[in-house]
Amino acid sequence: MNKLLLLFFLTFISCSSNGQDNFEGLIKFSTEITATDLAPKDFHKQLTDKYGDSLIMYYSKTGDFRRVHLNSAEFGSDSQFYISQKGKLYLTNKNSTQIDTLDAKVNSLNLVSKGKISNATIMDLECECYEFKAVSKYNQNVTLNYCFSSKSPKINHELYSKHNDFYLNEYYQIAKRPYLKFSIETDEFKITYSATELIEKEIKKEIFKIK
Repeated sequence: MNKLLLLFFLTFISCSSNGQDNFEGLIKFSTEITATDLAPKDFHKQLTDKYGDSLIMYYSKTGDFRRVHLNSAEFGSDSQFYISQKGKLYLTNKNSTQIDTLDAKVNSLNLVSKGKISNATIMDLECECYEFKAVSKYNQNVTLNYCFSSKSPKINHELYSKHNDFYLNEYYQIAKRPYLKFSIETDEFKITYSATELIEKEIKKEIFKIK
């Protein structure tokens, strides 16, 4: 009887945890790209052609998300799909049927340090920010910054527990909210996504289908 009760208790806890409300909606971002003197010639244009000038991130209640790059070049990035149950990212480009797969359960970075940094104001909201300093497998210095507002809708961080890459699971565990600002910086470039609008609404399932 005790074992049966224990099993029931563990199952109940698991179901209750996974049944938490999770933000569903979209966030629009502006994209800012800069290149340093260490970057190759025309690198800024290459990055702009690839990633465009803005981004929409769609969140589903199941933990899946899709990033859509806007105004990228003819063969630039189109979408990044994250399937939470598989812990995998599927990447597509414009005018291409090829789908690349990335195992997000494997972190491509080696952590050097992490911690809270100065707050930022995004969409007139006071936001907490966290920084992860790391080294890539190509021995590049990489700095990741995530910022969130306590007034944003909550997410269930457990749905993103398999996304180890870029320490996204750690960020969600800290914030329990979607990020309103994200930046990646290396010795050659910096890309910053800053939220311009957050809309909480039901998203059509077709948005999360990989074509």
